[in-house]
Amino acid sequence: MRSAALALLVGAALGTFDRPADAGPRTSSLAWVRMPGAEACVDARTLALAVERRLGRVAFVPPTLGDVAIEGRIERSQETGVWRATIRVFGAGGTAIGSRELEADQADCRAIDDRLELVIALLVDPDASLLLPRAAGSPAASAGGGAPGAVAAMRPAPLPPAANAAPALPACPPAPAPPSASWRVGGAVEAVGGLGLMPGPASVGVGVRAHATPPRGPGFELGGVLWASPDVREAPGSPAFSLAYGRLSVCPIEIARGGTALSGCVGVMLGSLRVEGPAVPSRFRHERLVLDLSLDTRVRRRFVGPLFGAVGLGIAVPTARDVYFYTDAAGARHDVFQASPVSTILDLGLGLELP
Repeated sequence: MRSAALALLVGAALGTFDRPADAGPRTSSLAWVRMPGAEACVDARTLALAVERRLGRVAFVPPTLGDVAIEGRIERSQETGVWRATIRVFGAGGTAIGSRELEADQADCRAIDDRLELVIALLVDPDASLLLPRAAGSPAASAGGGAPGAVAAMRPAPLPPAANAAPALPACPPAPAPPSASWRVGGAVEAVGGLGLMPGPASVGVGVRAHATPPRGPGFELGGVLWASPDVREAPGSPAFSLAYGRLSVCPIEIARGGTALSGCVGVMLGSLRVEGPAVPSRFRHERLVLDLSLDTRVRRRFVGPLFGAVGLGIAVPTARDVYFYTDAAGARHDVFQASPVSTILDLGLGLELP
């Protein structure tokens, strides 16, 4: 009965400010302040949601869009100790429409929530039913008063889940998948120079090299070099040398940035070192197996399309160091060559790489 009487008073006070019937439901903004000492009272968000549940619709908008502005505060009187809620209503132009005060002498300030929600709901929509039901689950509804069946009968239908939800934004298209990595394969022709592989201060040769780099894991290199045949003419009949070998390497270091690639490889070189001399006895015409361990690094740089240039520097360590010599007519021994314990190899190449 008290809620019904309160609804009649609020409706009568605001009747002259009703909008035309065809203007649509009234929109309002709500500003709610809990004064010092009233921190345990209902907060603005909870109060707004409870009012909207009573009305069965979204009722509150930002202050710049509302037809009316509702401002309220709750505090405890220092003189009487009662809880006092003051509600004021302002029109679109800031003109004061009216005010209302509610009091509760209970120790718990939430006891006033029921009347607060009812008054504010009627301020938002004076055409709403005068017997607006109490929101389910609120403190006043669970404290007692009234038959449970009656309360359930007056409870409004729940809002659809998306009523208060923000409008769904269109889903962003998934980012395009990065292009799948592929094998890089290429081949090059090389000019090669070496120190310590053959007699003389330096040796030169020509070689070929192919490389293959998978999307993941180490790369591989396969190639071969044919060295020129330097003649050692310390005396008539001294031998001449020629060297050819193939190589296989594994490259655990593969770094590619743009058109430049750096590789570090370890491998083996297997070949034949031939010693011969047409004017010497047949014992000087023979071949020896050569097995060297190699370590090298190489830089490749693309120029135009698949065309690239490469420069590499490496070392070779022989597994056996044979001594080559000959004996002259007087029976004297002449040492000609022994492989260096560490040989240096420099190569310059030009080739094609795909993709």
